[in-house]
Formats: sequence, structure tokens, C-alpha cells
Amino acid sequence: MLEPVMEGRGFYNQHSELQARSAAEADAVLDRALAAVAIPPGPLTIADFGSSQGHNSLRQMARALDRLAERSAERRDVMVVHTDLPHSDFTSLFVMLETAADSYRRGRDHVFASAIGRSFYERLLPAESLTFGWSAFALHWMSALPLALRKHIWPVEAAPDEAKALAEVSSADWRNFLAHRAEEMVVGGQLVLVIGALDKNGATGLEPMMDLANGVLAALVAEGKLGADAYAAMTIPSRPRTENEFTAPFDNGELPTLALAELMIAETPNAAMLRWQQSGDAALFAADITGFFIAAFGPSLFGDNTALRDLFTSRFTAAIALAPGEIARPLVTATLRIVRGA
Repeated sequence: MLEPVMEGRGFYNQHSELQARSAAEADAVLDRALAAVAIPPGPLTIADFGSSQGHNSLRQMARALDRLAERSAERRDVMVVHTDLPHSDFTSLFVMLETAADSYRRGRDHVFASAIGRSFYERLLPAESLTFGWSAFALHWMSALPLALRKHIWPVEAAPDEAKALAEVSSADWRNFLAHRAEEMVVGGQLVLVIGALDKNGATGLEPMMDLANGVLAALVAEGKLGADAYAAMTIPSRPRTENEFTAPFDNGELPTLALAELMIAETPNAAMLRWQQSGDAALFAADITGFFIAAFGPSLFGDNTALRDLFTSRFTAAIALAPGEIARPLVTATLRIVRGA
């Protein structure tokens, strides 16, 4: 399996507006978590799990820092820890933190930034050190791909036998993430997580886009421009979860120190769709959606094969521009607030 990192060299930062706009819908939940989180004595640690190149978490990290400062009797040193896989583009992350006008580092000499290049399905932080954790559009990525799908690139479209194997990995990933955070969080610590999800009808909002991408790849196979074996190995290791899958570890009593305080699964705004509806510019919409697709899923499908990626990009963009209304859908996301008890 190709490591599911985002497109590097700052490309993901430039083409992840859809994720950022949807994550902004969690502001109210974020504020409730920050109003209730326990603030222990001494330096504080907050974490951004699955940060990629960091741009989409700047405002949430700044918001957390402001709320914690408002509630603290004295100024505290704070460590902000960004975590992602070892081959993520941490260079773009740190350049942005030092140069971006909206960096949370500006005007906060008591705030320190660091990064951990390791999967968040493993233990990352010392015991009882984490005050607050945030993650957006990262926890639907799988730690491992047990198989490649036979007829599609996206796990939501898996055949029943394929879906069972994928669900087992996804379930273990979710439990591992929660179990490790339970060890790392302080008593009264909080997590706010925004994750790709399935609604009650089994929809995510991405189905038309993924079907079109799969069709473009299948056409390239038919034309002899993509090998059948190469296509057969293409599966995006990203699997949205259902409400029951999110709640199962809590319902089963597997995590006695963690409580699921809030869970909401709903459609969230698609920034590209809203812009297209206002402007009617199909070409801009197609460019927006293609940028989003390549930034998030391109490395998993194409690796370093830039010629294939560029050919796909051209075909995919043209197809979207011909029928933008078929692709324009809100994104279904889950927002969770999780609290560590005694």
C-alpha cells in the first residue's frame, strides 16, 4: 500500500479548502470542549492529529490557545504537537508556521511547535500529558489495506466480502486511536474530531466524484494507457464510518476512562459547490474538485508517477466541467467530542 500522505510541496495546503470549510462547522463543539477542558498546573500540551501541512488547523490551534489563555490564572507555556506519517511534508508545515500571517505562533512567544512523524494509531505522547486534541479529516484513513478492490478505487464501493475485511481494519484503527489517547490525556482532557462519515442512507457526498474517477481510470486501461495490473492495485485507503461504528467502543465498555460527550453526523458545506452555485463557472468548479482530489488521494493512487497523474488530471477535470451538477454534493462528516474521566 502506498503510504496515504497528502500531496506535498505545499500542494495540500493550497487545495484543501473543502476540508477547511467543513471543519469550521465544528466551531461550536470546539468551543464547548475548550470551555470544559481541565487545565492542569504547569506547561500544557495540545495536539493536532493528522496535521498534514498544517494550514487547515491554524485557526483551531489559535482558538484553543486563546481559550486556554482566557481560562488560565497565569500565562502558561504551551506545546503544540502536530502529528502525521513519517513521509509527510513537515517542511511545508514548519515554513508555514514561521511565515503565514495567520500562524498561531505570531505574538505568542510562550507557544512552541513540534511534530511527530508516526501514525496516530500508535502511542505518541507521555502518559497524562495531553490537555486537548484536535483532528480533522484524518481518522478515516486506514493504517493498512488488507486487499485491493476488484472493481473500484474507493472502499465505500467495495463488494461485501471486500467490505468485511476493510471494516475489520477500520474498527481496529478506531479502537487503537482511542485507547492510546486515553493513556495520553490528562483527567478532564478533551478531544474534538472531525471525520468523514456515512449518513443513515450510507451516503458520504463523494460517491459521484469517486465513480467518475474510477471511470476515468477504467477508460485509461481500455485505451492501453494504464496497465490492468496497475489499476487493480489502486485502492484509496480511506474508509468513512457509520454512527454505530463510532459508538461501538463506548457502548461496549472497552474504554472505561473515555466518554463520548457529543456525536453529530451531518452534511457540511462544500466550498467548491457553493462557489459554483454563485458563479456558474464550471471550469473553476472542475479545477477546485480536481485539486481537492489530487491533493488528498493522488499520492495513494499514483505515487511518483507524475505522467499518469497528469493524464488523469486532464481527463478528470474535463469530465467534471461537462457535468458539474452531477459532482456537486455536500460532504457528510462526523463531529465528536470525547472526554477523559478519572
